[in-house]
Amino acid sequence: MIDLESLYLSLTLLVSALLVVFLTYEYYERKTGVPTFPTMPPVRRRIATLLQAEQARTGQTPFRVLDLGSGSGQLGFRIARTIPAAEVTGIELSFVPWLRSVVRQRLWGVKNLTYLRQDFWPYDISQFDAVVTYLPGTIMERVGEKLHHELKPGTMVIANVFALRAGWEPVEALDIRFYLFFKTKLYVYRKV
Repeated sequence: MIDLESLYLSLTLLVSALLVVFLTYEYYERKTGVPTFPTMPPVRRRIATLLQAEQARTGQTPFRVLDLGSGSGQLGFRIARTIPAAEVTGIELSFVPWLRSVVRQRLWGVKNLTYLRQDFWPYDISQFDAVVTYLPGTIMERVGEKLHHELKPGTMVIANVFALRAGWEPVEALDIRFYLFFKTKLYVYRKV
């Protein structure tokens, strides 16, 4: 026989937990103006392949990659597993996506991957050899300015969906088709 009181308590706890998660996402989206949306698996693979080729081209070891606004960390995880010679850093302010990233990283033991929970605007990005981003177009002017001011010459930048602004010109724009009807664009840049 089903204990209705226990079932009610369990459902109440589940709904409460889901509400807290939802409100956390909403809070950080309103605070930063940046929603959390994942990079699709075929796009993650393509980005990791581009970065792998860049690491091979430069021979840089460690090859330092920054996932700017790393969300739930799937992209950083893919990059770290694809390029063992990389030191991958994901930076995310929103608590729940950051926590998901850290839990996944610790469960799977990827040693060349670090997730930081902080605002990326004041974070110094000058030590990185490559930067990837999937941020909304509304802030890409400001992101482009930050990258111009802080990155060293030759740094590769890959922007998913939304092009950088502030004078950045892509060296390559790639159309990625996936899941039958969907497509996205990757913009590849090099800091001059």
